[in-house]
Amino acid sequence: MPPMNGSSAGAPTITTSSPGRICLFGEHQDYLGLPVIAAAIDLRVSVHAIPNEHDFFRISLPDISEFRELSTTKNNTYLHDRDYLAAGVNVLARAGVLWNTGYDVTVKGDIPLNSGASSSSALQVAWVAFLLAAAHDSRIDNPTAIARLAHQSEVVEFNSPGGMMDHFAAALGGTIWLDCKPPYHHERLEFTGGTFVLVDSGIPKDTNGVLGSKRRVLENLGIPYKDLSPTVRSLPAGIACNLSAEEALMARATLENRYLTEQARRVLNSGSVATGDIGSLLTSHHEYLSRNIEVSLPEIDRLIQLGLEAGALGGKINGSGCGGSFFLLCKSDGKDILDLYQKAGLRAWIVHPGSGVKIDRSGIAEAVS
Repeated sequence: MPPMNGSSAGAPTITTSSPGRICLFGEHQDYLGLPVIAAAIDLRVSVHAIPNEHDFFRISLPDISEFRELSTTKNNTYLHDRDYLAAGVNVLARAGVLWNTGYDVTVKGDIPLNSGASSSSALQVAWVAFLLAAAHDSRIDNPTAIARLAHQSEVVEFNSPGGMMDHFAAALGGTIWLDCKPPYHHERLEFTGGTFVLVDSGIPKDTNGVLGSKRRVLENLGIPYKDLSPTVRSLPAGIACNLSAEEALMARATLENRYLTEQARRVLNSGSVATGDIGSLLTSHHEYLSRNIEVSLPEIDRLIQLGLEAGALGGKINGSGCGGSFFLLCKSDGKDILDLYQKAGLRAWIVHPGSGVKIDRSGIAEAVS
């Protein structure tokens, strides 16, 4: 790996960070344009950058033992279809962003990787925020703009199947209800009175593969999901008769999960959150995901049931599924549930709704003055 000497002592620096997320409600809904409820969590990825007085970014990622060098003035060739950092530079450059110097960049984080907790999107949001800050671009003060650019460079650029939930959750922070049909809008929700325990199942997952296969099926059923009232829970008769038994199960589960999302939104907007109610809704959501949409696994179902039997209020798989993480909602501080999984040899964390993207521009301000 080339040396990263940076610039002279006392040079201005930029630090950005962004949170992972848990999807409370609306799993496998955002790419259909349906609403979701997501919570940023207090596990984060950070980008720390020092000007290097060259025309390239030298990026060290010690958590995964990788190094990447990207031009600030030329289009960067993609090495693979997950070359998101290069895509961030290319997409922003096409959007008119210019950099007058390169940077030596170090990326670190404590979000579990490839587990459904949105580590890649958290990085992309933090990376886009850094790129905007480094260029003194006014969009740095607009979390929604950051989310859109992160989605453009992570998903649209590679024609990937994901939606915008992860990027909005990471940029905005807290707990949000997000309408995933254009032009997109969100509501902030208050979640109090409970603790989440996030657990890495240790089972690898294929995010794009699972999302792609399920999205193709759900989009090709001919159901106008976005046009149906949130209270509609049954399939239109003219469509139901043309579906196979498997397709009908997936379609009905999609409508039920949309209904659960709306019910949870009402509870969270009520001003006095009943965590038991939310817990029951979470578990119902997981059951549809597992039985009908088939994005869980028997071992993950067993592990969630283990937590429920130990007193958790509810739980579900997190992310695209077929591996990765899951979480439990606990009425106490969650330490007993945390211990349960850690004693079983699994990595687990107590998490709470966290803040969105952060940008430390003190170095920039110092340099300008």
